[in-house]
Amino acid sequence: MSCPYSITVRGALNSAGAEVVRSMQLPSGITLSEWTGRNTLTEYKSSAENVLSIYLSGGENCAQVDGRQVVRRGFKSAVCLFPVGEGESQWQITERLNFLHIYFDMRNFEPSLLRALRQPPEAYRFREVFQEASPVISAAAHSIAQSDWNDETLSLGIDSLMSWILLNAIRGYAEADLEPVDTRGCLSTKQADMIREYCNANLGEMVRLEHLADLVSLSRYHFLRKFKNTFEQSPHAFLTGLRMARAHDLLRHTDQKIMSIALECGYAQHSRFSTAFKRHYGYSPGAVRGK
Repeated sequence: MSCPYSITVRGALNSAGAEVVRSMQLPSGITLSEWTGRNTLTEYKSSAENVLSIYLSGGENCAQVDGRQVVRRGFKSAVCLFPVGEGESQWQITERLNFLHIYFDMRNFEPSLLRALRQPPEAYRFREVFQEASPVISAAAHSIAQSDWNDETLSLGIDSLMSWILLNAIRGYAEADLEPVDTRGCLSTKQADMIREYCNANLGEMVRLEHLADLVSLSRYHFLRKFKNTFEQSPHAFLTGLRMARAHDLLRHTDQKIMSIALECGYAQHSRFSTAFKRHYGYSPGAVRGK
């Protein structure tokens, strides 16, 4: 069956020597592709659509790299997510890696799946996910991979598993942009200080929305609403601002290498840090050192 792929992801994988084992397209427009690769170096510039990747076997044979430096190593059933317009990264596969790719556009979800969302599809924005553990998503993905995609009697089951995977991906990796701002509900001064202190103490770590919500004993939904009412921006934008401020300060007042500063501020790749810094300040990290 001929299926439309994300050109940037498919092109990068094909150019690196990875091969499509099989593929199928669901009525909703969601495309599944099972890939295999060995001894490849793949560079993603950006993703033309949302791509969810689950390692089926050989996860320990794949590492995210930045030039010659290994940023992180994979593991069994690891999950990656490359959001549309993002996902710039490099990946090195040594021995055999088999993985499942799910290409999707939330606007094309089935009505039953859309009704399960708290916000319209266009309100959600996914974060990048590089080799994280998600037992629920990986278990469902393995079930799909073990199925006969040509058996039409199994299509309903595959659709159900796909809905389950995507709902959990949205729950774990997406953030809804809540508009308009409701000024009636804000975080208390103590809660806001706790959030700010926690973020500043963990700029180099992965800060999860669930952790922030748990910190102030709120549900994800109410935390997001109160956070935006309090700080007038999303948690992602708030954290980025803190990271950029820390990076700028370190660039001006220390002799640390730029890559070291990038890691301290939560960026595993020099190029991604430089891009984010320039987007935030209008000039490169190197320009700060030159002043």
